[in-house]
Formats: sequence, structure tokens, C-alpha cells
Amino acid sequence: MPRAEVTYHNLGQLYPNAPVPLYDGEMVLHNSTLLDLTGCGALMDWVADGHGCIVEMKRMMKRTTEFQQALSMLNQFIEGDVQGQIIRITDTRLLLLPQGCRGIKGTEMEGFAVHPDNLTDVYE
Repeated sequence: MPRAEVTYHNLGQLYPNAPVPLYDGEMVLHNSTLLDLTGCGALMDWVADGHGCIVEMKRMMKRTTEFQQALSMLNQFIEGDVQGQIIRITDTRLLLLPQGCRGIKGTEMEGFAVHPDNLTDVYE
């Protein structure tokens, strides 16, 4: 990588198990890169814990069979077992949402386009 004049800190290395306080109604959003199938377990754990994930899949997309298997595993668990959502946000990135979260289409006035009751799944 080219050298930069600015020093960036790798928080994942500095604080691998940082305590992240969660309050009622809040969610942690992870940013990750899926390199191979072994990373699917961590993604599924996060979603099962009620966290969201933005996942970069570019490196894995070149290996078609492994990529399809990863998508199948994630889809079966997240949309099937956990009742969450998988949303494609770019050509190489996915947004994994836990149960109770919904993605809505559009960027203009998102907070006002949908009634707040429709942003979460409520089971009575």
C-alpha cells in the first residue's frame, strides 16, 4: 500500500473485543470484508445477536462456487431462520439486518416516507 502522511489506527487490532454498550432499541453496525466461507459464522453470529453488518464481498465474488455457497448460507440463516433481511447496497456490498429491522428504498426524506411503526416488525 502507498504510504500516507496521515496515520490511521486499526481499531480491530487495538480493541479486538471492545465493550460496546447497547441500550434498549439500539443496534451495533459492523463493517466487514468476507474473504472466504469461514467468515460466514461471524456474520451470522452478529445478526443473531441483533447487530447489523455491511459486508464487502468483492474478493470472494471471483470464486463463483464459494460465493454462491456463502450467499446461500447467509440467505438461509438470515432470511429463513432469523427472519432478518439481506439488502444489496452496491455491486459488491451487502447489508445484513437482524429481525425487527427493515430496509426502505430511497434516500429523500426517508425518515418521513414511512410511518415509524412500519420500520420494525411487530408481532402481536
